[in-house]
Amino acid sequence: MTIIKFNIKNNNINVKNTSLNKVMSEKNLIFFSKFELTAILNLYSKQVSKGSWRDYALDSQIDIAIFSIYRHTHDKPLYQIIKKSQKGFRNKPEFSIKNEVSIINKSNEILTILSKFEKKLSIRNYR
Repeated sequence: MTIIKFNIKNNNINVKNTSLNKVMSEKNLIFFSKFELTAILNLYSKQVSKGSWRDYALDSQIDIAIFSIYRHTHDKPLYQIIKKSQKGFRNKPEFSIKNEVSIINKSNEILTILSKFEKKLSIRNYR
């Protein structure tokens, strides 16, 4: 949509293209890459099959992308997987997992963060 604003005092015409402004502002938004989102959704599907997680939400802001995990649809998120980056993919992003109150884990790699949710197998020596 194109908006034309007439300024009668200065005889200037200002043309604002709102779709162009929207595209320019989306360049600063941070998103999860395909690899990162695949890793998160693989973990999410395992937890859903166990019955501990039920819903999720994605949010993108100027310097941050958030994957929120819910036990019930109308609750606060159990966990939030957060990707912070200053200028998108060129800088190394920082990943963190946050529960309702505090940050649980931080790293520069998504797989290191997600390994916190993996169940560790231990081998016991019975004698």
